[in-house]
Amino acid sequence: MNNYNENFLYPKQPTSAHEVYVMSKQRNPIIETDKNIEKLFNVNNKQTQLLSNVIDITNKNAIAINNLAKQMQSSQEITDKQFKISLIVSIVTGLFAAGSFILTLIQCFK
Repeated sequence: MNNYNENFLYPKQPTSAHEVYVMSKQRNPIIETDKNIEKLFNVNNKQTQLLSNVIDITNKNAIAINNLAKQMQSSQEITDKQFKISLIVSIVTGLFAAGSFILTLIQCFK
């Protein structure tokens, strides 16, 4: 027999309090592996939750940007209409000014 106990954790059964103390300070790979797996699982859960939150925030940002783009397009359309109206008003004002100038010239030469 290999002098291993049933759990295969220690090479022999402790025979003194000092050996029990030393063995208690030794690494237990099975327990450490379980603890590491549990820590990794908890970290993965937190990361998954964070990613879900990031996805939600990204979706909300996309909606906000889409709404902002629509508002900018609407503002651009209003600006285009105002430009066309001001252009028409300027042309009409120019025509009145030209007509007044021509009438003034006609009256001067009479």
